[in-house]
Amino acid sequence: MTGWLQCRLDPGMFSDEVTVSYPAASDDQWQKSVFVPRTSVRYAGEHDGEVMVKVFVKDGFTFAVLPSPWGDVVTVEGADLKRQ
Repeated sequence: MTGWLQCRLDPGMFSDEVTVSYPAASDDQWQKSVFVPRTSVRYAGEHDGEVMVKVFVKDGFTFAVLPSPWGDVVTVEGADLKRQ
């Protein structure tokens, strides 16, 4: 299943990529901060937006696979995820 995950968006190293950080607002630290293709995100504000992810559930937890070159995985909160 695929969905859109709320995240923080910042410029990437190259013009065709974006830095995605999850969770979007983190007082402590992010689970992940990775580069993804610009075509995999949609902006909702200057640094607010969503990234398209693959979603799976295991042992009662929901996980999202980020579209990074290494397929980084994060544990997601249900409110941060819009399933398609």
